[in-house]
Amino acid sequence: MSLRPSDLRTKTLYSRAHLLRGGMHRRDLASHAMRRVFPGWWARADTELTLAVLAAFFQKHVRPGAVLSHQTAAELIGIPLPRKLTADGGSAIHCRGPFASSPTAGSLVVVHRSLPQPEITFSSVVMSHPLSALQDIAAQLSQVDLIVAMDALAADQCGAHRRVRRSEMEELIGELRGRGAPALRKALPHVRERSWSPMETKLRLQMLRREFPEPELNVRVLEETTGTEFYIDLAYPAEKIAIEYDSEDHRKNRKTWQKDLNKTDVLHEAGWKVVRATIADYHQPGAFFARLTDALQRRRVVL
Repeated sequence: MSLRPSDLRTKTLYSRAHLLRGGMHRRDLASHAMRRVFPGWWARADTELTLAVLAAFFQKHVRPGAVLSHQTAAELIGIPLPRKLTADGGSAIHCRGPFASSPTAGSLVVVHRSLPQPEITFSSVVMSHPLSALQDIAAQLSQVDLIVAMDALAADQCGAHRRVRRSEMEELIGELRGRGAPALRKALPHVRERSWSPMETKLRLQMLRREFPEPELNVRVLEETTGTEFYIDLAYPAEKIAIEYDSEDHRKNRKTWQKDLNKTDVLHEAGWKVVRATIADYHQPGAFFARLTDALQRRRVVL
């Protein structure tokens, strides 16, 4: 009896040889019911495989001794990247080595030349140090995207899975040489440890380009009645101006929406002026900056 895709387990990778020995027809392998995950390895098309699962399998079964690198290492450690550089966006698995391996480039796997770079182990996977990974892909990132990535790496909360403090960044980046190192050095002065989301970083940089004063990030506000802590995304504490970025999650997640309503009430009661921004404001910021300019002018006159 021939083996059909529906006979296979989900969340499992099978070698091509194993499937053919089991009686699967080549036309089934080539059908929409199957997905070629790595050269010589297949899974059911409806199988959802996380990058972490793929990386661990790749390092154990596909290319033992390889070190995950470039955007693969960056994404594994939780650094936000443009979609085109992510697994969901179609990026191949990138690795270095193992030693003496010839560089190859395919749609599923890209093997780079082995280099003496710092490595870390995360969730049992050996990968390039996050800063080395960013150095490797710096040419594919805008300066804003690179600062977003480095902010996430340095963040004291809500950042990458493995933190690299800014002071450590300064030391490590100072030792980097080669392609990508100048871009990291150029981005470093803009890195902040209190930026807790990519849009907080992007909005802050956009404000600075418009020559607004640099805002403080994630300023703590305490509601004395309940003892609840809130954090203002970006703020001018002296003027009591709070800048809140509302993502799609704020609109769709009822719990987040309710918490934001409570935070706004607390801020208003404490005398803060709240200026809100959305993704539409980021892409067409004229009205947002007009509101912010007006708030600053009014508060400075009052003060």
